[in-house]
Amino acid sequence: MDGAVGAEPVNQMNGQISEETKKKLAGAKAALQSTFGQVVLAMSSVPRYRSQMISDLSHLVIDPLINDRVAIATPKASSGIEPPAIAIWATVSSEVDARISEQTKAGVFPIRLKPEDWKSGEIVWLLDVIAPTRELATLVLTQFHQVAKQDSIKIHPMVAHLVDPEVLSKLSTTGSSPSDTVGDEPSKHLN
Repeated sequence: MDGAVGAEPVNQMNGQISEETKKKLAGAKAALQSTFGQVVLAMSSVPRYRSQMISDLSHLVIDPLINDRVAIATPKASSGIEPPAIAIWATVSSEVDARISEQTKAGVFPIRLKPEDWKSGEIVWLLDVIAPTRELATLVLTQFHQVAKQDSIKIHPMVAHLVDPEVLSKLSTTGSSPSDTVGDEPSKHLN
C-alpha cells in the first residue's frame, strides 16, 4: 500500500503478503463462504427456488453478496437446524427502477439485475424475503425497514404475499403509478 500508515500487507522487499493480511483474507473468505451457504440453504427450503439452476446462483446470490445487499436473521431461539431468514435488496438508479418495475409487471421472479445495478442509485427495492415461516418473514421486513433508513422502500409483490398483511399495511402505502403495478396488484412502498 502506497505509504499507508500502519499498513504493511505486502513485504516490499520480496512481494509477499504479511501473515496478518493472510489471516484477514482467510477470515473474509470463510465469512463469505458461510454466508453463501446460509443463503443457498434458505433458498433450498422454499419451493420458489427449488427449480433454479446452479448457474443462477451467480445473479441470485453472488452478485447481491458482493454488493452487500443480503441481510441474514437467525431466530433467537434457533436450534441451528432451521434455515435463517434472508432479505435481498438493491439500491438502484431510476433506470434500473424502471426495469425492475417492468419485470414485476410481467410477473418475473426472481428479478434479474446486472452486477453493476445492485448499488446504482438511491431507490431501495426489497426484492425478496426468504424465511421458513410467515412470522419470521414479517420480522425480517420490519427490521429491514428500520435498517434501510429510507423514506420509501419499494417491495416486490412476491414479498408482500409472504408477510403478515396487517404489519405490511402499517408499514406501507400503495403506490398509484402504473409502473408500480403487477397486473391488478401494486408493489408496496414502505414509509
